[in-house]
Amino acid sequence: MSAMHVRVRAGREHYALPVAGVREIATLDRITPVPGAPAEVLGVWNLRGDVMAAIDLAYLLGLAREAEPSRILVVEDGDVRAGLVVESVAGVDSLPEPLEPADSNYLSAAALIDREPVGVIDLGAVLSAVGKGTG
Repeated sequence: MSAMHVRVRAGREHYALPVAGVREIATLDRITPVPGAPAEVLGVWNLRGDVMAAIDLAYLLGLAREAEPSRILVVEDGDVRAGLVVESVAGVDSLPEPLEPADSNYLSAAALIDREPVGVIDLGAVLSAVGKGTG
């Protein structure tokens, strides 16, 4: 799994997203709540006129936040685009070979970086689940 990934923090855990699916990393600013949206959807976010769902990655993964979110990653899978809200971005680098398949609907694998487990996010699964109204 030597492809480049963006490493982020959600809750107390570390995750990685394939660079190919990340269009932009931005500072989190105003999110407009949407009544009736699934709990993991914080609302909508406007990026230079492009309005998209803002998804709380920690909530979606069932994690308690350790800090206030500070970044939003604009991600795409096919023709679906959304913003993933995370606590921080740790960097962009290649991942070592995965240790094992991950036991989650939203992860494709897990690897170790500096003795810390890093879950590899399956963007298609995350965006598909939110589109179906999980929560």
